[in-house]
Amino acid sequence: MQARTLTAAAIVTGLASLLVSPALARNYYAVQNTKTHKCYVLPKKPKSKSVVLVSGSGKYKTRAEARAALKTLSGCST
Repeated sequence: MQARTLTAAAIVTGLASLLVSPALARNYYAVQNTKTHKCYVLPKKPKSKSVVLVSGSGKYKTRAEARAALKTLSGCST
């Protein structure tokens, strides 16, 4: 009986971790407003035509990484 309970608990824990982990994986994007030439960091990929990614894919795992990347770009005013 105890083995069934432990097996069920392991299955429920495994399924819960599969559902929660993608929500925790947030990406940050270094973007530039094409009209004002100001650069900033967004937690979502931009969909607007007036805001573009400024470095390759522009995807960073942390906000700090994205801000550091903005400091290295010469075409951005902050």
